[in-house]
Amino acid sequence: SELMLKESEEKYRSMVNNLDLGFYQVDWDGNLLNYNPAFASLFGFEPDEDITNINVKKFWQDPNERGIYLNELNKDGFIKNYLVHSKKRDGQKIVLQLNSHLIKNIDEKPIKIQGVISDITEKFDLEQKVKESESRYRNLIESVPFSIALIDQGGKVIYCNPATEKLLGYKREELIGNEFRSLPVINQKYLPMMLNGFKKVANGEILPPFDVELNKKDGSLIWIKYQTSLVKLGDYFLIQAVLNDITERKSADLLIQEEIQKLKELDQIRKDLISRVSHELKTPLVSICGGSELLLELFGSDIKEEARELAEMIGKGGTRLKNLVDNLLDVTRIEYNKFELEKESINISEVLQDCAEEMMYLTKKREINFQLDLPDTLIVNIDRVRIEQVVLNILTNAIKNTPPNGKVFMKLTKKKEWVEFSVNDSGIGLTREEMDRIFTRFGKIERYGPGLEYIDIQGSGLGLFISKEIIDLHKGQIWAESGGRDKGSTFTIKLPIS
Repeated sequence: SELMLKESEEKYRSMVNNLDLGFYQVDWDGNLLNYNPAFASLFGFEPDEDITNINVKKFWQDPNERGIYLNELNKDGFIKNYLVHSKKRDGQKIVLQLNSHLIKNIDEKPIKIQGVISDITEKFDLEQKVKESESRYRNLIESVPFSIALIDQGGKVIYCNPATEKLLGYKREELIGNEFRSLPVINQKYLPMMLNGFKKVANGEILPPFDVELNKKDGSLIWIKYQTSLVKLGDYFLIQAVLNDITERKSADLLIQEEIQKLKELDQIRKDLISRVSHELKTPLVSICGGSELLLELFGSDIKEEARELAEMIGKGGTRLKNLVDNLLDVTRIEYNKFELEKESINISEVLQDCAEEMMYLTKKREINFQLDLPDTLIVNIDRVRIEQVVLNILTNAIKNTPPNGKVFMKLTKKKEWVEFSVNDSGIGLTREEMDRIFTRFGKIERYGPGLEYIDIQGSGLGLFISKEIIDLHKGQIWAESGGRDKGSTFTIKLPIS
C-alpha cells in the first residue's frame, strides 16, 4: 500500500512536471510550496533553481491586487481565468491567467492555494489594441459630418451617429434596436435592392455606392448616396452603412437632364431645318449657277461690260452659296450617320495631280509658287470624290492664306502600309489656339489687320471639319503643324493603303 502510494505520487509529480502550464502551490500568505519547471520559466528562473518559499507577492505588479484575488477565491473556493498583471524576476511586465482552487483544513480554514497559470501577455496586448481601435473608431464616427449606421447580420440597427439624427430627423433611440426593413425612413421601392446589397456585403463582396430616396421624419424625401461595407468590431462582423445627402446635387442633375433633353430637341429641330433648307436651296442654286454660266457663254460678247460683270458676280455668289449648301448637307449626313464612302482602288497620285491642275488658276491669280512632288503611281483604296474634296479644301486654304510670291508645296510619299500626303505653305501660319479649333464644326478663324489684306476670309468654317470626318471614315489621320504666326503651316494626311 505504501509502495503504491509512492508510485502514484511519482506519476503525479511526473505529470505535473511535464505540463506546459505552470503549476503552483502556495500557502495562504503566498509562500511558494510546490511548483513545476513551467512555473519557474514563466517568471524567468532556470529549471534547476530552487525558488521554494519565495513569496509570490513579489510577482504582482500591484501586491494590493492579491487581496482582491483572495477575496474572490474565498467566496466559492475556486476561481477560473483570473487575470493577473504580473512581472518576471527582471521586472518585465507580463499578464497571466490563473485557474486556482482553495485547500482548507478540517476547521474550514484556508491553508493552501493550488492551481495552474499561463502567460497570455500577447493575447491580452492584442485585445487591448482591438479595444483601443474600437474606441478610436467610435470616437471618429461620433464626430464625422456624414451619417453612419451599424447593422448586425440579423438586420437590426445597433448604432447610428449624431449626423444620422440630423440627416433623417429621428432620434437615435427611435432607430437603434429596430429591424432595418421596418424603419419608417426606408422607401419600400428601394428595400429589395438594399437588402440584396446587405446580403452580398455580408458574404464578403465589395459593392459600389448607389443612390436611394429616404423618408425624413417631417415627411420630406431626400436623396442619399449609400455605401455599405463589412467591419469587424471585437468578435462581431457588422454592416456599416455610410449615408451622404445628395439631394441638392440630384435636383441639379435632374434639372441638367431636363435641359439636355430640351437642347437635344432643339438640336434635332436645327438639324431638320438645315437639312430641309439645304435641299430646298440646292435646286434653285444649280439653276442660278448654270444660268449665269450659260448667259456668259452665249451672250458674253454681246452684252455690256456692267451686265457681264453682274452675271459673273451672280455666278460666283451662286457657286459660293452652292458650296455652303453642299457642306451643310455633308454635316447633316455626318450628324445622322449617313455619310458613306464608295471606295475603289485608285492611283492617288493621279487624284492629287488633277486637284493641283484645278488649283492652277487660283495660284496664278494670287501669284503663288506652287510645286509638286508626286510619284507616278501609288494605288490606294479610297473614295475618289471625297478625297478630292479634302485635297481641294486643304489646297484652297493654303493658297488663300499665303501672300503673293509665297510658296505652296504638295508632297506624296509611301510609308510601309500607309501613304502620307502633305501641303506646306509659307503663309500666315497658325497659333496653338487656332490649331485646336480648325477641325471643329464652324471652326473658322477670323484674322484681320494691317498686313493681312491678302487673306481670303470667305468660307463657312465647315471644310476642315468635314475633311476630318472623311479621313476618319477612311481609318486615316489628319493634323496641322505650324511654327506660329507668319511661319507658315503644314497639313498632313495619313491613309491606309488597303
